Amino acid sequence: MPTARVNGIELHYAEAGSGHPLLLIMGFGGDHLAWAFQVPAFSARFRVISFDNRGAGRSSVPDAPYTTGLMADDAAGLLDALGVEQAHVLGVSMGGMIAQELALNHPHRVRSLQLHCTYARSDAYTLALMDVWRAVRAKSTPEEWLRTVALWLFSPVTFAERPEFVEMVIQTGLANPYPFSMTGFIRQGEAVRGHDALDRLGRLACPTLVSVAEHDILVPPRFSRAIAAAVPQAELRIIADGAHAYFWERADAFNAMCLDFLARNAA
Repeated sequence: MPTARVNGIELHYAEAGSGHPLLLIMGFGGDHLAWAFQVPAFSARFRVISFDNRGAGRSSVPDAPYTTGLMADDAAGLLDALGVEQAHVLGVSMGGMIAQELALNHPHRVRSLQLHCTYARSDAYTLALMDVWRAVRAKSTPEEWLRTVALWLFSPVTFAERPEFVEMVIQTGLANPYPFSMTGFIRQGEAVRGHDALDRLGRLACPTLVSVAEHDILVPPRFSRAIAAAVPQAELRIIADGAHAYFWERADAFNAMCLDFLARNAA
């Protein structure tokens, strides 16, 4: 897996396919492998670039303050390193926060924008949840932590009808040779807590798709509705029978939605 020197750190990235660049930005704790259900579908039409955010995967884990703006600068620096002037940008969860900052701070780099299962400003609920997550993570074994998080990631329908799928995701996480460290957890968590772009979203001029799953209890649909209301002419889509990780549990529906938006905004 290649590495780029960006903003004084090492970012590991992967590429697949050809065509116009499509930059994928993963959420809290995830690495580029978390796009396993998307890359085959997207790379049939686009040059797909995925990477490990600072603090996750094989990228550097500096023990210093992180912000979503800093992580957006990382993404812009990766585009520079790859000689990419402009890309379609797709982010999920924390990756959607980074994507917001990328589009706001580097608008000429973003051809179209997709913001999935994310927020532009936290509230008391999300801040309390992050405090609880940090306390639970510090006291849990890796397996206990993944089984706890799965309750926020997957819908009741998936637990009832596809328990083997939930178990597969948990076992894949446990087998990851580059697990999410406590340092990365704390520093990325700081970036998530501090993210606030809501009052600036009206400046966005690129085509924008916002989506959320109806059963997302981690980042509930009210956040996506607020983003869609703030971004000029944004499209809002609600995915049925999914939760926060609907890009995994409803991958076919998610991929079709994303590709349709990209096809309509490819020019």
